[in-house]
Amino acid sequence: MARMTRIATQKTKAKSLAVETVGSVKDLRPRDADAQYYGSEPNFVTEQPRSLIEAFNWYSKFYSSKEAKDFLVDYLDRNNKIETAKLIRKAPESDINTSIGWLARMSVRGLQMEDRYQARLQLHIEKLVEIVKAADKAERKKTVSVGTEVQRKTIQEVMRERASQAAAEIDAFFDEYHANGYSKDFDTKSKVMVELQERNILPQHVPHLVANWEKIRAEYVELQAGTCDQLNEAYSFMSKMQVRNAIKFIDSIITDLNGYVAVKQVSRKPRARKAVPVEKIVAKLKYCKAFKDDALKLDLVSLSPVKLHNCTEAWVYDTKKRKMHHFVADTYSKSLGVKGNTLLGFDKKESGIKTLRKPAEQIKELTGSKPAARKYFKEIKAVEAVPNGRFNEDMIILKAF
Repeated sequence: MARMTRIATQKTKAKSLAVETVGSVKDLRPRDADAQYYGSEPNFVTEQPRSLIEAFNWYSKFYSSKEAKDFLVDYLDRNNKIETAKLIRKAPESDINTSIGWLARMSVRGLQMEDRYQARLQLHIEKLVEIVKAADKAERKKTVSVGTEVQRKTIQEVMRERASQAAAEIDAFFDEYHANGYSKDFDTKSKVMVELQERNILPQHVPHLVANWEKIRAEYVELQAGTCDQLNEAYSFMSKMQVRNAIKFIDSIITDLNGYVAVKQVSRKPRARKAVPVEKIVAKLKYCKAFKDDALKLDLVSLSPVKLHNCTEAWVYDTKKRKMHHFVADTYSKSLGVKGNTLLGFDKKESGIKTLRKPAEQIKELTGSKPAARKYFKEIKAVEAVPNGRFNEDMIILKAF
């Protein structure tokens, strides 16, 4: 049965663990600058509280899972559960539900816990005992040869372990919410998101957490419908309003989990591409390596296409059509680039094509300095066309700046 049903079945066992009020328990004095504003440790010897919110907030402010574990062990020692306390001491801190630790400490401080709180306390203790016994059993079975190197955890194992720890902490948020009576004013703010970010949980591990909370939500939805007698009996201590608030709380957890995945996907850096050699980029560019025409008194040798890639301005002559192509990089790309057999990144307004009537004289002027060449090209009386960037075997690269 679901975990809340299991809690209800533990009520009779939990009563045997009720702590006798101890008035001589010393107050905890946290070493924190904010301690003066939060007051002293809660004491329930003289008066029982209506709500445990302030007490939970006090312990959560100054203590962590390490102290929660110590509180739980102290609780068991005071109830003469020595063997159980020894086992709990060996439990990993990551498996300790801090809210249960706070409850154990409150009980030592005189809190008279309700049956539901006692049941949750007993259930968590049994869970920890099972974890420790399973770990001891696995350790006994493990044989390590003398002289062999210690096997380190892989990255995948470490990240899965972190995800498991985060899941336990998020589960503790819900336990804390349960301990406060499913109040609609209970505020977790960004606890779920912060927990995931601090542990740097991988996005691919989050769907497992979402699936678990969706199962819990489905159980509460079924309880709300009232169609299951077992659930109705197990959750009889909850009002309809508390059930509705619990569903909203679970929805907020699921929303935070999905939101974390979205944030990680957006913030993920793109994969760095391996730099491609320029020679490979321009390998497919068709061009004329050399051109000689005695009639036109032309003897031209082309530049390497490597010079053309990433330049800002280029002069290319079509030897067959006697057309001069002038390419100028646009303000966005800031450089020309070769892709396949095409030149890209040129400004169509600044670039142009003109037919040369006297190629020998005009090419000499156009291959001079930049300002002079531009001025001369504009003064050529010919219809100017817009280049498309496509190359062929008749085009020779004269200049590239």
